[in-house]
Parts: sequence; C-alpha cells; structure tokens
Amino acid sequence: MRSIFFVVFGWVTGCAHTMNLPPPSEAEAIVVLGNRPPVDESGQVRPELRARVEAGVQAYRRGLAPLMVMTGGPAPSGHVEAEVMKALAVELGVPASAIRVEGRSRDTIENARFTVELLCDGRPEPCRPSVIVVSTRHHLERAQRLFECAGAHVQLVPSALEVTGAHRMREGFVRLYYGFVDSCERARTAHSPEPTP
Repeated sequence: MRSIFFVVFGWVTGCAHTMNLPPPSEAEAIVVLGNRPPVDESGQVRPELRARVEAGVQAYRRGLAPLMVMTGGPAPSGHVEAEVMKALAVELGVPASAIRVEGRSRDTIENARFTVELLCDGRPEPCRPSVIVVSTRHHLERAQRLFECAGAHVQLVPSALEVTGAHRMREGFVRLYYGFVDSCERARTAHSPEPTP
C-alpha cells in the first residue's frame, strides 16, 4: 500500500513542471493568481507573489490584453491578496483603471469561478472569456483545468520563479485532496460548458 502511495504521489508531484507552453496570443484579460500570505513580516510583497505579478505586468506591457485581473482573497494577516497585487502592478506602471480586483477567493477553484463571473457580469450568454492565466509553473496545469471548468478559454504564462521541491510537495498534496472533491463542479459557473456525459 505504501509503495502505491509513493507511485501516485510521485506522479502528481511530477505533473505540470515540464509543460511545454506555446507563446500566448491576445486575450481579453491577464489573470494573475494570488499566493498567501501575500506579504512578509516586514510588509513586503513575498517573492512568489511578486514574481507572478511581474510576469503578468510583462504580458500587459506586450499588449496581450487590455485588462488585468488580480485574484485572491483575505489572508490571515488581514491583507487581501488581490489588493496587494494591484498596488504592486500600479507601482510597476500599470494604470489602476486597467486592473480589476477579485478579492473573495480562498483557493484556485474560487479564483476560477469568481474571475469568470466577474468578467462575464452583465454580458449576454454565452460568455466564454479568453484569459491568460499567470502563476508559478507548478500551479499552471491545475489552474488551466479549473478555469476551463469555469467556462474560460485559457492560455498560460509562468512566472520566472524557480520551482522548488517544496512547491512540488505542496502541489502533490493539493492534487491528492482534489481526488476527494469534485473540483471542476465547484469551479463551474453559469457560463461553464455542459459537462461531457
């Protein structure tokens, strides 16, 4: 039994870290995923979150989308991830008017659900927003699946942060947890495609 666990765990921790990502084309929005806690003890933006925001800002500067969405809810420190990310993007030169904040989500499932709801608010059906999702490389495969479950067309951009063993370990545990919940159903919105029978 223990050997089966290590085989499965090795598989889930090895996924997505060597994804061959094509260069993104233009989309409606660049969606930067949060990472908590967003700031360190001195109030500085933590390196992983900074790297994600910087990658999103680079995509914005390249003209890949006219809008950025920062997504991530309240952290135990009281900081809202998305608000911290917006402040950093503005500091890096992105106009505040080009940034929307999704500040409710607690995990990647809710990142996907609430972001698609935000982008589709007031738009007629069907609404399938095209997004460029930005995160640390180990996170992207799972994020892509959840945003597609929520109804979005998805492209991916990794941050420049090097993926460590700790990242792989955490991702492995999250994927094992996802084996016990219907994460796609939880991410679904009114704009989601019908499930495959």
